[in-house]
Amino acid sequence: MNFGLSTYFLVKMRFRDALKHIISSGFNTIELSLEIPHVLEIDRDVINYLKYLRSDGIDFSMHAPFLEINLGSFFEDVRRYSKKRIIHAINTACAIGCNPVVIHPCYTFVKDKSKSIEAETRENFIQDLKEVLELAYENGIKIALENVHMPFFFFYNMDDFKALKEIIPGLGIALDLGHAFIAKRTEGIDNPEQSIIEDIEYIGMENIFHVHLHNNYGSKDEHLFLHGDMDIKQIISFLKTKDYSEKIIIESSDPELYGMDSVLKKIEELKDC
Repeated sequence: MNFGLSTYFLVKMRFRDALKHIISSGFNTIELSLEIPHVLEIDRDVINYLKYLRSDGIDFSMHAPFLEINLGSFFEDVRRYSKKRIIHAINTACAIGCNPVVIHPCYTFVKDKSKSIEAETRENFIQDLKEVLELAYENGIKIALENVHMPFFFFYNMDDFKALKEIIPGLGIALDLGHAFIAKRTEGIDNPEQSIIEDIEYIGMENIFHVHLHNNYGSKDEHLFLHGDMDIKQIISFLKTKDYSEKIIIESSDPELYGMDSVLKKIEELKDC
């Protein structure tokens, strides 16, 4: 299975140092987070360095900006700024050769409270997502929309995605297992891992473009890897039975907290499950 690490969780290091640390630890799959502080270091020289790494066998995905971003926002100035940053991420991914690009869904805090604002915001999101997807498609890049565990986002459960997919056929999922686990626990589901597996079967493996892997204790988005209540092995074992070969990106601060050796040992356990 194709396990990798995200640069977002190595922010104590400079960007190039984080890349070197990941690669020297034995990973050849990396998710580049186009977020602060590392985004401030990404200039033409860094892009050329990333292109060199890719030519040397390193496989990249990209996480588009998400801090203070709301693609399709009800507020036009926020909407324009968000789309500008997402488009910049796609152009940067194209220059480097990153695939897929992960995007967070739009949200509104008046979801299920003000139907008119919710409907207008959702329509904005669909329009912007279509534009982003078209740009990505022209450049051979897949867009993977990430599920978020808070119901005021427009991709909270698989029915949300299914409705979007009917309108935007080329859209795929960045399945965030930690987020999915919290959502299941919040809903009071007794076996959240089995419910996640059933969601994958319901939506179809062909729609799972990407996976984010992290753990928690069912209430907070703690981004753990070595600890947590979710039975990660159960879900990874299922993905193995389906011959899943896309990237599985570990989103956790555990490499900084406990060292790479502990993380690599855990990955080997998952590969053997």
